[in-house]
Amino acid sequence: MNKLDSLFAPKSVAVIGASSSPEKLGYQILNNIKSGGFKGKIYPINLSEKKILNLKCYSGISDLKNKVDLVVIVIPSKFVLDEIKKCAAAGVKNAVIISAGFGEIDGAGKKLEAEIAAVAHKAKMNIVGPNCLGIISSSAKLNATFAAFNPRTDIKRNNNIAMISQSGAIGAAALDWIAAKNIGFSSFVSLGNEADLDEGDFFDYFLHDEKTDLVIVYLEEVKNGLKFMNAVSRLSKIKPVAILNSGRTHKGSLAAMSHTGSLTSSNEVIMTAFRRSGAIILNNMSDMFNLMRLIKKPIKLNNFDLNIISNAGGPLVLTVDEVTLSGLNLNKSLDIIGDADAKRYEKYLSEMLADKNINNLLVILTPQTSTEVEETAEIIGRLSKKYPDKLICTSFIGGEAVAPGKKILAKYMVPNYDYPEEAVRAVGQYIEYQKNRKGLKTFNYSKNLVEKKSEESSKQLDYLEAFKVLSDYKIPVTKTIKVNEKNINDVEYPAVLKIAGKNLIHKTDQQAVFINVKEASVVKDILANNKLLADPDNYLVAQPMVKSDFGLILGFRRDASFGPILMIGYGGIYTEIFKDVQLEVSDLDEKRAMEMIGRLKVYPILQGARGNSAYDIKSLADILVRLAKISNEHAEIKEFDINPLLASSDGFIAVDVRIII
Repeated sequence: MNKLDSLFAPKSVAVIGASSSPEKLGYQILNNIKSGGFKGKIYPINLSEKKILNLKCYSGISDLKNKVDLVVIVIPSKFVLDEIKKCAAAGVKNAVIISAGFGEIDGAGKKLEAEIAAVAHKAKMNIVGPNCLGIISSSAKLNATFAAFNPRTDIKRNNNIAMISQSGAIGAAALDWIAAKNIGFSSFVSLGNEADLDEGDFFDYFLHDEKTDLVIVYLEEVKNGLKFMNAVSRLSKIKPVAILNSGRTHKGSLAAMSHTGSLTSSNEVIMTAFRRSGAIILNNMSDMFNLMRLIKKPIKLNNFDLNIISNAGGPLVLTVDEVTLSGLNLNKSLDIIGDADAKRYEKYLSEMLADKNINNLLVILTPQTSTEVEETAEIIGRLSKKYPDKLICTSFIGGEAVAPGKKILAKYMVPNYDYPEEAVRAVGQYIEYQKNRKGLKTFNYSKNLVEKKSEESSKQLDYLEAFKVLSDYKIPVTKTIKVNEKNINDVEYPAVLKIAGKNLIHKTDQQAVFINVKEASVVKDILANNKLLADPDNYLVAQPMVKSDFGLILGFRRDASFGPILMIGYGGIYTEIFKDVQLEVSDLDEKRAMEMIGRLKVYPILQGARGNSAYDIKSLADILVRLAKISNEHAEIKEFDINPLLASSDGFIAVDVRIII
């Protein structure tokens, strides 16, 4: 039994702040609960009213003789804490706080949120919100929101999609969009400020919810990244999770912060976490709605190739282009030409669907003089019932002429798209998910992975000590010695000299690096005259020159939400210019390390481009895995850079390192 069962299947609901004024949220929520067909007990709570919507009113939760499964609170924020305390005393297990005026406003509101969460935690009460739209449960016929959600009853739909939204407005738009389509929500949750329950708690619930085949998520922030990745990776192994994240640009991030009152991790880190979790990454609201069109029922795939049949050459060519650009495998494309009638469609569709090697089919139709729109739609619908385990989607392109066919397709629950490119992108996202799902591992974590706030300021680890960390984890390093007047003869020439110190971070920019030094006199001159060495914290080191014309940067940063984020990229002094960088979370294994390297733009160089010898990529992957181990075992390390890691025929070797603790 899940702790949220009684939230989505309550036997009784009370509305604290119920109102008889239609313009107030307390009326709209109560009306939605009653008119939506909820069969349980409904208790309006209002200090002055006797009846609202023909329902007996009560002055407080304590006046009810029976325990209430769910309380919806819609009163001014300053009164909410007292009501939560009363709910806790009355044994209420679930509360949805619609009221705004909390952490999204100021520090005092944030403190009030924390006090509410503390009361709820002690009473083992679930809290949704505050500052949210509410929840919907189709199986309970419960609409506990103030959204004008009235799905048409004459449209066939499976209520098999769950939606979690951090924006009430985005959620309300999605509810309105599906109302007139053959798409249905199993559940809908507006998270609000997440004082108690967050998206991870709902991922756990939908993992075991047999009514849900797809989970759609709109996010503006992730507070607990480690819990998030664990929950999504467990859910993604069973059913698809598709996430639309806002704040992907700097200005968008600022807008999200002003809206939610929270700080956000960088988009690159968040996308890395989504990818590691096995989520489908949505680029925009169009992607979100198009995926919902596709997943109207569970889909089973026995292969990942796409097949296309069309009565028009132009749209077919454009669609094949989109398939190629999307990275999909095109198995078969068939142009049955413009005079194709319903029987010709039926002949070729039947032949293709009878082929056990064909699993995914896109049917394109344009209205021409011989086209039988309704008859063809009926044939497609019947074939979709005959082959329920095959993915059949359509693109009936046009307006008035194809409208009757679209209605027939909707009756059979066949996904239809206005343009075939939309279908290709949606199918491609789903196929990519299915490919990745098989090898997906649950993300497991310990709490020491995230950055701990400390009153102590960060500092750079001593240069030679940093090299020792690399050596301890068997990461190849160049020979590095501290140089003084007594051991100048120990320097191997030609040499690279560097002045190291806690304030010398970008040594090249600070003129603290001297390359191709060939004689001891240069070393003596630097020791005697370089102004940087006047600082007692600075010292000179020497390394033998390493022959290489290619270098990489490796490292990690400890994110406050997602823990260590590993990085590999084109290195050297131009790292920040070319920005050829790939990221991964820290539970890295060799397989994912190889995939990470393979995504680099310079990967062809590593493979031996233009007749050059290939580098030992497997040893590079091993270094990445060892670096991940450092990040997991040393919580005190905040930042770690190896730049450059030089490549040669003998392998890879670190010649410079920086560690911030």
